[in-house]
Amino acid sequence: MFIFREEECEESPRPIIIPMVDVMLFLLAFFVLIAGSIIPGITLKTNPPQTVQKSNIHIKRHPVTVVVDRFGRFYYGKERLTFDQLKRLLKGLKKQYRDLYLIIDADRNAPVQALVTVMDAATEAGVSSIGLLAKEKNGHGG
Repeated sequence: MFIFREEECEESPRPIIIPMVDVMLFLLAFFVLIAGSIIPGITLKTNPPQTVQKSNIHIKRHPVTVVVDRFGRFYYGKERLTFDQLKRLLKGLKKQYRDLYLIIDADRNAPVQALVTVMDAATEAGVSSIGLLAKEKNGHGG
């Protein structure tokens, strides 16, 4: 038979915060690491071409952004890709998302051949919806 004494239970339970802080720090690090692949264009800065046309396109498809820097190099997030890697990536994404929409975020000084090469990779991967990112001009000048 058990006998409980009040003097043994003097200490009240205390919340232990350290495991909760560890979990929160892990979640913070996790979201910082994956933010580059979730938010298009956040990882690599480009200077896109300008246009006077306004676009109010609302994409109802799954958008994927490929960045072309001014030297004609391809990036998905921060990862630099070759033509074959880009083609494999787009094929895999096309299998995963039938309604894939490719957005090319190219620097205005990128070689035209680099844009054509990205479009070739998309075509070979079966992606038919392709858009070019541009920013709106202020005024009518260049």
